Amino acid sequence: MRFGILGDAKIARTMLLPAIRAAGHEIIHIGRRDAGQGADPVWGDVAVSDYEGMLADAAVDLVYNALPNHLHVPWSLRALAAGKPVLCEKPIAVNLQELDELAAAADRSGLYVYDGFMVRFHPQWHWLRTLDIGRLTQINAHFSYPPQPEGNIRNKAEWGGGPIWDIGGYCLMAGQMLFDGTPRLVGSSTEMETHLDVEKSSAAIIDFGDGQILNMSVSAGTSLSQMVHVVGTDGWARLDVPFNPPAETTAHWAHRDHGKAQLLSQGTEVRFQACNHYQLMVSDFVAAVQEGRPTDLRQARELVAILSALVASRTSAV
Repeated sequence: MRFGILGDAKIARTMLLPAIRAAGHEIIHIGRRDAGQGADPVWGDVAVSDYEGMLADAAVDLVYNALPNHLHVPWSLRALAAGKPVLCEKPIAVNLQELDELAAAADRSGLYVYDGFMVRFHPQWHWLRTLDIGRLTQINAHFSYPPQPEGNIRNKAEWGGGPIWDIGGYCLMAGQMLFDGTPRLVGSSTEMETHLDVEKSSAAIIDFGDGQILNMSVSAGTSLSQMVHVVGTDGWARLDVPFNPPAETTAHWAHRDHGKAQLLSQGTEVRFQACNHYQLMVSDFVAAVQEGRPTDLRQARELVAILSALVASRTSAV
């Protein structure tokens, strides 16, 4: 299949380009805001135009939308109107109204739209979902990175900036993938940047019902760090690098049958074979398009609802 790319973004160059090629597909056209400057040499010999020009290219089968957050829905809608299925960078929308608009367009067109959370495809999450540590009751999920330059798109609220929209979805998705209920925001605490209109950090308690709680925190003002720690009735488990794992990553776990010393130690290490979860996501996306799989944005709706509420709470943060 032949991909067109909306936006010459870093994630597109460093992650999706090799993933698309490794999955056996090609990239033939890049749409850029400043098409006259050409594309990064890493793309090789591809056509370069503005966004509209790329979408008008009849040779493009599929579109990957790597634009800033506030442009995800507007340009995904244009891609659907051009008859092209869309793999959209996360978050797929920054409010429920535009998510509804996108879902309706996907339904009318019959074209597949997918929000690009690659973590769904890493084997470590399947291992965690099927691990015998009893009934899961609590998840602690954290993701943080150091401050970004002031002009970075992550620091522009009107562009969907701030760590809530940037990385909050990963922490929330830990609960969505491991718990059964519907998430509900119970409480939150947000610290705003002193000189910007985005948050510096945010923490939240998410209730999935029936005694299942997710405690999540994100920050764009501390060290690079990520963690998912899950507690069940019979043990615990931890993904060491849950969201951006190296090719080969590890997890740890312990069961009450292993004894108190094991439960209160580092636990047993599990190693996962090398994989590229972006490549697995691309392969699944292409398979969905070829199979005529219907678009399913139910999980995205829960995610956008919770993150929107967290973003709304920052207006009253001190």
